[in-house]
Amino acid sequence: MMADYRDWLGTEMYEAAGAIGGSFVSDNIEDYYVNPFELGYDFYIGWKKDDFIGKDALLKMKESKTNRKKVTFEWNKEDVLKVIASAFEDGIPYKWIDFPQPNYASSSADMVMHGDKMVGMSMFNGYSYNERCVLSLGVVDQSVEIGDILTMRWGESDDTAKTSAEQHKQAEIRVRVSQTPYSNEARSSYAENSWRTKAI
Repeated sequence: MMADYRDWLGTEMYEAAGAIGGSFVSDNIEDYYVNPFELGYDFYIGWKKDDFIGKDALLKMKESKTNRKKVTFEWNKEDVLKVIASAFEDGIPYKWIDFPQPNYASSSADMVMHGDKMVGMSMFNGYSYNERCVLSLGVVDQSVEIGDILTMRWGESDDTAKTSAEQHKQAEIRVRVSQTPYSNEARSSYAENSWRTKAI
């Protein structure tokens, strides 16, 4: 099914032509995709309709025990400052963290580890002035809990050929698993029945 979808995209589509940046490298394009249930968007699906295109596939996804869940990653301040400081030291620095958004590719996919096991993927990042920290959205295995401290691998693998990435080495950045949205005000004060308040 995914092969048919990718063929349908065509070579000019953003999703087909865009580069994926980050430490997560896979030969299987499916590994970079998420589904509505992993993102918490399942309540948007019109289940009351008798039938619609894709309903059978969505029903299979809904019941999948491998579905991940969406979270916010709060990047450890000391680790972020260590990465930035390396640009002012001799030798090869860590991958630069640009502000306000350190995105150097069309989309990002960084490995989130618990020990030697990959338990999640960080996919969209940025600096929040209001929260005074770097945050990213991502997905994690169901076994991961809010408050868990995990390790994100920041930066490309050694053999990267991206012209948008300077010479660098990978860094390990501690991340605290947090709720989505990260801001308590957004989670508690936004309109009733929005995807934000439904997560509470």
